[in-house]
Amino acid sequence: MNYYETLNVSKNATPEEIKKSYRKLVKEHHPDKTGGDDTQFKKISEAYETLSDPVRKEQYDNPSRGHNPFNNFNGYQDTSNPFANAFRGFGGDFADMFNQSFGGEARGSDVRVMLNITLEESYDGSRKYIDVGTGGFNINIPRGILNGTKLKIPGRGASHPVNSSAPPGDIILIVNVLPDPELIVNGSDIYVDLNLSWIDILLGGEFEIRTKLKTIKIKVPQGSHESQLLRVVGQGMPIYNSEGFGNLMVKLRTLHITLTENEIELLKKIKNQNE
Repeated sequence: MNYYETLNVSKNATPEEIKKSYRKLVKEHHPDKTGGDDTQFKKISEAYETLSDPVRKEQYDNPSRGHNPFNNFNGYQDTSNPFANAFRGFGGDFADMFNQSFGGEARGSDVRVMLNITLEESYDGSRKYIDVGTGGFNINIPRGILNGTKLKIPGRGASHPVNSSAPPGDIILIVNVLPDPELIVNGSDIYVDLNLSWIDILLGGEFEIRTKLKTIKIKVPQGSHESQLLRVVGQGMPIYNSEGFGNLMVKLRTLHITLTENEIELLKKIKNQNE
């Protein structure tokens, strides 16, 4: 899959162009939308996750730089014995024998599993069923978990290929929080737009914001302006491994309205009085 073609951008596209195209495509193909395409949505999400990250984008654009073919075998890298990794390319049994000969722990290999969750599941926490091929089980996903977080599940990985009495490896669960077409999340902060008339923005007041996560009321200060960013403390995503919450970042947007002749005359009088 070509990530640039998936997002309909050129290889020289700026981060802003990539984000703009992504947001357009994810709205078109979101599974919750009529006519949405779950498969295409996942491809778009995968492409954006790579191209929006400078380090991963560089690795994608230049796959040969810094690549060591022995660094990864079946998705598992043994960091406890760097020499054993070089021999994993010649087969798991050989690598295990090498590990044992040099005092390494005899155990099965770790298994890496990618788990997709929604933004709502990250917000509330969830319980998910994990199927690793040889069996499945349920696991609690903590609230506020961030995209790319790795969770270790001890003893649920692969069995040792030779020594049946050796303990199995672990499952390394990589959590992928699916992008949402309606909300932008950065860390624990949520970004939303609030559409108001220019009169409401100018005069200020209390207004309601409804998202799929919650409904809250915020105060817009008098004398605010278009594109002003308001911070509502503690109304964002739960902070992972914490009791706290991030912030809700609200950008003011002006709705187009049609004025009556009386309203136009009134505004002209106000303007003349201030000149």
